[in-house]
Amino acid sequence: MVALCAGAAFRPPAVPLVSVEPHFSVWSAADRLYEKDTTHWGGAVQPLTVLLAADGTTYRLCGHGRRETLEHPILPQTGCRVGATTTSYRFADGKGLSAEIDFINPRMTDDLDVFSRPVTYIVVRVEGAKDHSVSVSIGDAWATNDDRAKMAWATNDVAGVRDVSVGRAEQSPFSIRGDRKRANWGRVHLVGPVADGAATRFLLAYDNVKSVRFFGEELVDWWARGGKTFAGMLAEAMGDAARIEAKCREFDAKFRADMENVCGGKYADIAELAWRQSFAACKFVAGPGGEPFMFSAENDSGGMIGTTDVFYPQFPHLLMSSLTLAKATLAPTCIYAASTNWPYSYAPHDLGLFPVAEGQYYGMKKGQSVGGGTDDTFRMPVEECGNMLILLTAVAQAEGNADFAGRWWGEVSKWAEYLSRFGYDPGNQLCTDDFAGHLAHNANLSVKSIVALAGYARMADMRGDRSAAAKYRAMAEGMVPKWMEAAKGGAFGGTRIAFDRPGTWSQKYNLVWDGVLGLNLFPPQIAEAELKTYRAVAQTYGVPLDCRKMYTKADWIVWSGTLTGRREDLQFMVDGIYRFLDETPDRIAFCDWYMADSGLYRGFIARSVVGGVFMPVLRRPDLVRKYRNP
Repeated sequence: MVALCAGAAFRPPAVPLVSVEPHFSVWSAADRLYEKDTTHWGGAVQPLTVLLAADGTTYRLCGHGRRETLEHPILPQTGCRVGATTTSYRFADGKGLSAEIDFINPRMTDDLDVFSRPVTYIVVRVEGAKDHSVSVSIGDAWATNDDRAKMAWATNDVAGVRDVSVGRAEQSPFSIRGDRKRANWGRVHLVGPVADGAATRFLLAYDNVKSVRFFGEELVDWWARGGKTFAGMLAEAMGDAARIEAKCREFDAKFRADMENVCGGKYADIAELAWRQSFAACKFVAGPGGEPFMFSAENDSGGMIGTTDVFYPQFPHLLMSSLTLAKATLAPTCIYAASTNWPYSYAPHDLGLFPVAEGQYYGMKKGQSVGGGTDDTFRMPVEECGNMLILLTAVAQAEGNADFAGRWWGEVSKWAEYLSRFGYDPGNQLCTDDFAGHLAHNANLSVKSIVALAGYARMADMRGDRSAAAKYRAMAEGMVPKWMEAAKGGAFGGTRIAFDRPGTWSQKYNLVWDGVLGLNLFPPQIAEAELKTYRAVAQTYGVPLDCRKMYTKADWIVWSGTLTGRREDLQFMVDGIYRFLDETPDRIAFCDWYMADSGLYRGFIARSVVGGVFMPVLRRPDLVRKYRNP
């Protein structure tokens, strides 16, 4: 487990406490739980207070901002562990009194009903006290995005247990959309205490009533399909508590051991944070026909929903853990692309502004989008076609058939045709690294197109279309020697950032799919040369994205470290991310875009893209089978 205490091996920049979904995501950005108030991932204070009354003295375990809270002495924190599902804090006075708080988010994919519950368990265990009691409290800010709003509190019971809830006095579902938003409708519930020997248990839960609007359809969380009530869900969660807590402990221990086996303790530390954050940046809901839909929120980078080049880097996490979630992520985009709402021959960039999916936002209206333009180059056509084809190929390979992609084969074929025309030598395009601006003849984007075309050929072959399979496989194979010739002459013996820029370099992270999918297009010496380049240009906190700036991306670093399949190369690349997380002064949730030389935040907090750190697991079929089919 990740440790956080005096002399600890690793210090996460922020610690996940309530990691459920974008509107219900609360973190501690301090070394000790009582040093600062807890906050939403976007930075707004959402205070949580935990007090322990033991043998006549009331101690503060969590909470900082209110005067009446600060009047209580602290019980000194002695450690913290962050696991894949559980954060555990330990406290002791050195005289025999000790306590432990577990924040448990059971995001395990073998039971998607439990996975989808918007519940965090808070379990406090106390030793060394003759008599003790525990109290937990939250503030108005947990249930509003506007701290001036009039709030309404209520007290009820669930299965005989006290349930205190808070929500805005005036309710308006979908009243906010976009970036850095907190819960603004529905109610946040605090259920408990429930005493169980030395343990005292509470549940924190968010009833959002309506979860996502998808082209006029108001969708509910997956657990609520079929009309299950929130009170019924809470009762089930309470009844399951002891079993789930034990299951989470077992899962976390297994996960830690497996990730250490992949690439050592530093990689495991990163993976534990990534597991929590990747899922916490998404909403898992029942679609219009009751089918599973998964929507990512583009946290701290525009606030869009279902962004293709956001779930593209996240996808290794979904592929290793649940094909249901992988397909649930792709389906809404495919449905949109096949509708009259999307008239273009290339794949969409996004579905709207979270949590309202009513059509692409980015690059559609001048002055409204991040790109600010209305032509194709602002919509990332080559990027998104490549992303969708690669991910659909990954699902097809995992299932042994292309039936899922076949539901939208007309659109899928259009994307392949688009790449056949424009993918090998991209024009003045934006790619997923849009913050770097337009770049013509982008060698890394070209690799994505080549791999995607070979992926389409594989899916066509699975569907029995031998002619299309032969055509597109030959097309992809024919592009490889041309690419190698055009991209050679980069710095330090690697390849160029763009075909017309000799002496330059960039991370060729898209190349990783060639090996992971077994397409075998590019000779291994390309990856070998790339890793030599990365070692030559590495900074204190990792390898920069390319030769233009000192910033980097954590997800792409891991992908690039996976290119050769050698553990020592992955370890070299991972070390920089670990050092960044451990040393950055920016106390925020796992940031994926930062400065490789200084370790300072550049942008992008709490995004699902950190699921990309699981790319090396896809090279381990034994682990994929273990997690995908528990």
